[in-house]
This record gives sequence, structure tokens and C-alpha cells, in this order.
Amino acid sequence: MLAKVYPWHNEIWHNWQQLLGQERLHHAVLLSAPKGSGKLELSALLAKTILCKNGTTEPCGTCHSCQLFDADTHPDFHWLRPEAEGKQLGVDVIRAGNKYAWETSQLGGQRVILVQNADRMGEAAANALLKTLEEPPANCHFILLTESMDSMLPTVVSRCNKWKPKMPDELVAKRWVESELFESVPLQVIRINRGAPLAAKAFIDKGSASKHEALLSAFTKYLTDKQGIFNVTESIVKSDREGLQWLSFLLLDVLKIQQGTHEALVHCDSEKTLVSLAEKLPQGKVLQQLMALNKLKAELTKHTGLNGELLISRWLSDF
Repeated sequence: MLAKVYPWHNEIWHNWQQLLGQERLHHAVLLSAPKGSGKLELSALLAKTILCKNGTTEPCGTCHSCQLFDADTHPDFHWLRPEAEGKQLGVDVIRAGNKYAWETSQLGGQRVILVQNADRMGEAAANALLKTLEEPPANCHFILLTESMDSMLPTVVSRCNKWKPKMPDELVAKRWVESELFESVPLQVIRINRGAPLAAKAFIDKGSASKHEALLSAFTKYLTDKQGIFNVTESIVKSDREGLQWLSFLLLDVLKIQQGTHEALVHCDSEKTLVSLAEKLPQGKVLQQLMALNKLKAELTKHTGLNGELLISRWLSDF
């Protein structure tokens, strides 16, 4: 696991270093930040520092503990996460983590349990973790990662020291991604990824930018010519359904223009397309389809066995 602090996390890292130096770091740290913001790397640096045999406020990088951490073989570091992307964090995984918490350190020092996607714990899993957080074992730290505290059991949140780092300004994020990729990046790529720099970089690295462009082109052509519904459906499927979120952003942008504002548009680099669609589509239909799309996204996430292509085609035909 990569342990690293990105520039936009400097402030929170300095705060943690101060607490570490004063031996006042809470036994349960809850870090809330969007996907692709680098919170996993930041939490890994905290865990590595806690486990380090020489460093107090930063890992030395050379001791046996640091070497084991870098090799992903540290016996006192336990990474709890869902079995697959989008799955719940099950009660059995949390119970295993509780068991680790009470075991004796194999290196004779601290123990760290990292809980990824803590907002995806079921009620049974959350209650199992709560019991350990209420009566924490000595020399054991929990680090919980979440995209939203609102999705977590309030009693679990209340037992943690909560941290929500500021996201970088979108122009700062844009410059960082460009410096990493050595190429110009449209501002709308940053906005599509909610300002998260690592998510925006991954968006380009995995070819999502070209898929996004192809989907917008097919969708605009379909709404203009009333033809090509299967091309749009295919583009959405090829995007691993991320395209549904892109279209949700697009329709919301169209609605904003119809209501007389050009501020905070996600597709800020495609304003000509937005204006064209705003002129062609009745405002009531845009609002209706946007609400239906958000409902469709929720259904496909909750019920993975549904025929996605059929439901997407039905939604498109309602235009």
C-alpha cells in the first residue's frame, strides 16, 4: 500500500504529526473524503508512522517495521475492506478485525486496523465494530475511511475523532493532474470527478475521457435526430454504467441553462452542446428525465441482477 501525503493534505498531516508527537492521537480516527482524493494513501502514511520503530511523527522508512509495511506483510497492520467493489463490508470481516485488535502485537509495538469503506458497513457489522471502539484495547489504533459520514451509524461516528480535509481548488487540482500526465486536461474532467485529483487522473489513464466524449456525442445526436438509441445504450454499457452519472450531470447542466444560469456547470467545456439541448428539450421533460435517471441509477446499484440494457433503453425512449 502506498503511504503518501499529497499537497492538499499537508494541513491535516501536520495536525496528525502534532498529535503523534504529543501522544494524543485518538484510538479511532475517522477520515471522510471523496473517492480519488488520496485518503487511502494518507491513512497508510499515518498507519506506517504509528507502527514505525524509530519515528514519532513520520516513518523512518528503514526499520524492520517500515520495510514490512512497504512489502504489505506487516503482521500488526490489518486492512479491512469489502470483498468486491460496491459490496457491503460484512460482519465477518469486522469480527475478524475485532479479533486482531485484542491479539498481542507480533513485533511488540502498536497495532493498526484500517477500515476502508466504513460507510458500507451493514447494521450488524457497525454494531460489532462499535463494541470494540467503546472499549478499545491498549496499543491499538483504528483508522476508518468513508466518503460520507451521513451513511454511517451515528454511534460509530461519535466514538471517533473526525477529520474532513479540504479539497483543493479545482484549478489547483487541474494543474496537479496536468503535471502528472504532462498534457492539458479539460476543466470539466475535474468537475466530473467532483474535484478529486486522483480520480480525475484515473479517468484519463483508463480511457474514460474518450468514452465520455463518445457518449455525449451519441446522446446529443439521439436527442437531435431521434435515432441511434442503441448507440447510446452501447456507450453507457461500455462506460461500466459510469455514463449514467455523466448523463445525470449533463441534464442538470441543461436544466441550469434553461433556468437562466451558466454558473457551476459540470460540462463547462461543452457549453455550446448544453445550449443546443436546452433549446431543443422542454424544461419539464428534462426535469422528469433527470429524476427518472437518478431513480434508475439507484435501482441498478441496489439490484445488480436487473437487465440494465433494457431499463436504460426504456429510459432513453421516454425522451
